[in-house]
Amino acid sequence: MKKSQSLNNLYELLLTIIDVLLVVSSIYLSYIIEFHRWYPPKHNFDPFIKMIPFIIIIYLIFMYTYGLSDLIKQSVGEIVYSVFLTIILLSIFTMAMTFFFRGLGYPRGVVVYSSIIQVVILSMWKTLIWKVKRNLYGKKDVIIIGDSNVEHVAKKIIMKQSDLYNIKYICGSSYKDVDRLIGEVDIVILCDDVTSELKDYILDKCLVEQKSVLIVPTMSDFALFGSRLNKIDDLPLLMAKPLCLTGEEKAIKRALDVVLTVVGTIIGSPIMGIVALAIKLSDGGNVLYTQERVTEGGRSFKLFKFRSMKMNAEKSSGPMLSTDKDARITNVGRVIRATRLDELPQLFNILKGDMSIVGPRPERPFYVDKFEKEIHDYKYRTAVKAGLTGFAQVYGKYNTTPEDKARYDIIYIKNYSVLLDIKLIFQTIKIIFMKESTEGVKEDIKLEKLIEDRHLDVRIFK
Repeated sequence: MKKSQSLNNLYELLLTIIDVLLVVSSIYLSYIIEFHRWYPPKHNFDPFIKMIPFIIIIYLIFMYTYGLSDLIKQSVGEIVYSVFLTIILLSIFTMAMTFFFRGLGYPRGVVVYSSIIQVVILSMWKTLIWKVKRNLYGKKDVIIIGDSNVEHVAKKIIMKQSDLYNIKYICGSSYKDVDRLIGEVDIVILCDDVTSELKDYILDKCLVEQKSVLIVPTMSDFALFGSRLNKIDDLPLLMAKPLCLTGEEKAIKRALDVVLTVVGTIIGSPIMGIVALAIKLSDGGNVLYTQERVTEGGRSFKLFKFRSMKMNAEKSSGPMLSTDKDARITNVGRVIRATRLDELPQLFNILKGDMSIVGPRPERPFYVDKFEKEIHDYKYRTAVKAGLTGFAQVYGKYNTTPEDKARYDIIYIKNYSVLLDIKLIFQTIKIIFMKESTEGVKEDIKLEKLIEDRHLDVRIFK
């Protein structure tokens, strides 16, 4: 096992080295195109030589941020999109560095040429690696074990990951012959409603038989995230970190919020002006929409948004989650929702201190009360300030269930760091133009119908 892991690490290192060589050689090729000669003028070439280490570091940072080091679960379209964003940001930082280092001889034409070449070459390279990894990984047979939550997990796999996972069995937690079924699959998925005794038993069996196990986490699982070893005398203990930020973390987070929000407000002012004008001209109604939301400690505040729905959209219906093709959304509203521009006025909520740039999205009191009654862990989301973007927005979607969003938010709180906030801010840039991240709530599809429509061979044991 250790030998296999070492070979895998060596393989990933080799792929990263090839990535770096492609990035650097693309810039050199751009010099050849720009100057029509193999040896560019020293005055123009020296700034590039000095900046190579910084270019490599910046590329590796964005490669990691946009998931280009973990391709197997992405689509080809997402890989190309991630490459495009990585190279665009690399180009922006490269131009900024040329100004900082007074490397004014670095030709702007080289930046343009290299960006185009890098997007093309890296997209082809990453797609090739994706194809090889998919072929090596194959399609794994899966068993899902649980009770009421197995349907939710199974539908996610069938609808989004059926090219990687083949659901062979769906098994209730009380089924007696589960050992035999586990022996016939590659991966075991445990839902969060299985008992701790069954979970321990299956984990023990899978570790012995070298089976992979995926677990839908419970709050007790979350409590151990980031835990460290402690002891009383010679008794080993795990110390679970409290679900909150320290005073120092809050101060640093607030300082980062203020600085980035001021910069963002200045840069975004022209865009906000255009959006406001478009809303006003479309139907003559109010530009801004205020709504009561809940933030840290359960405190309510007035959230600002650009209005994307018709005036008084919920007057007769009351609070309702947005759905696909929602008739209440205006034409302008569809555009600003799809690009997240309707959220820009929340920069003022951040400056006021009601929100942070990164954190759990603020929900309405009506839904907070509803979800806290239905979802045991939902109350933990308000351990930190609500955010303009968050872990659930980056890794989930608009129509991700409240329960799964709560899980993502708890993971964020348990793993908070300034670097994580910065990473999530850059990842938010990626999801702005991804359609499925803003999809409304869809009508529920029954698992049995989904299996029948897709002609799947799935055996269900209660």
